[in-house]
Amino acid sequence: MTRPEVFLVRQPMASPFIHGAHRRQTSDSVLLRWARGPYTGIGECAPRRYVTGETCESVLGELRSIDFDTLARALASEDPVDRGRTLYEQGLSSLPEGGVGNNTRCLVEMAALDSLARQAQLPLSAYLQRVIGPDAPAHRTLPAAVNITQVLDLSQPVQAFLEQRKPRHSLKLKLASDPHANRQRLEAISTLEPTLALYVDPNMSWSPEQLHSSAAQFRELDVALFEEPLPQGSLEEYRRARLTHNVAIMLDESVTSPSTLERAWQCEALDAVNLRIAKCGGLLATAKMIEQCFRWGLPVYLGVQVAEVGPLIAAHRALLSVYDGFLGVEAGQHDRFFDVTMMEPMPVIDRQQNAIHLPVPTQHGLGCALTPHVLPFHCATDDASPLNNPLHMERAR
Repeated sequence: MTRPEVFLVRQPMASPFIHGAHRRQTSDSVLLRWARGPYTGIGECAPRRYVTGETCESVLGELRSIDFDTLARALASEDPVDRGRTLYEQGLSSLPEGGVGNNTRCLVEMAALDSLARQAQLPLSAYLQRVIGPDAPAHRTLPAAVNITQVLDLSQPVQAFLEQRKPRHSLKLKLASDPHANRQRLEAISTLEPTLALYVDPNMSWSPEQLHSSAAQFRELDVALFEEPLPQGSLEEYRRARLTHNVAIMLDESVTSPSTLERAWQCEALDAVNLRIAKCGGLLATAKMIEQCFRWGLPVYLGVQVAEVGPLIAAHRALLSVYDGFLGVEAGQHDRFFDVTMMEPMPVIDRQQNAIHLPVPTQHGLGCALTPHVLPFHCATDDASPLNNPLHMERAR
């Protein structure tokens, strides 16, 4: 009998994060700790309705349909590295026939990979390299540190942000629907930090007409990329914007799987793509998409969900230890948002240099564990619909 433990984490944030689609003041994650015999793995997902249509409640509901005993037997049937290769090629084949959402898949897969890497006595980054294969085109000698792209949301004034955060190399600016306010913020950045590469993100809040007019206005301000400015799935409009109006597009919400990435590429709808682990359905799907992009020569921006609380941050570092050459890398703001940590050790961000340092990992798997700050959460169950395994629903405060 395996014992999956589920935690619902809604932790207050020290400061809000505001963009065109949402105002966030708490984290919104589901954590999983899964003891598979002597090997325990942990995972996290951060469902966002405006990204994939999922919520924490939908993830909790889907977890009830998963037979963790059957999944554990499948994971135990081979050498842990061979089993990881099978997962990379075939996915979690023992999930329910109707399928589950990307965030549920991410959560379960991450816990499985963590336990398999521990079983193989490998750090997750080294385990992923063996799973993905030695012939993958992106493996290379990595730098000691990776510069991060900071994100300026709508809650913060430009000058104070630049003085306090001192971004280097690149900056992503969240935009609103007010063209005048947008231009004022961009002009302030261009005046104060003229060498920054600028990416703007209206979070799907614009019309095609707004995109075309803004692109013309922003061209003189050297905006490098527009990230998903139109409603999700507007591939034909993006193709027209690129080919007719010379607008450089970075897709995000419209690309959530290898197949949607392929569709966008075939439609000529993008100049770059923002990949995020939870949005894309887990580490292995994200790795597949990175490999696709590197084969095509399509720039990849490695993003994060706002207010990730633990395992997703460690998984992000594992990918950074496998791949190099990203257009931009986000690091989140867990050190600024939260006073207590849900996981130890928590990956560090060098705020003085605006960088992530990449030391050689020494711990097996993700190299971290949940802390006692993850506290019990009691969830009523429907006795008429018994679980395949009891899920211990818990809440972190």
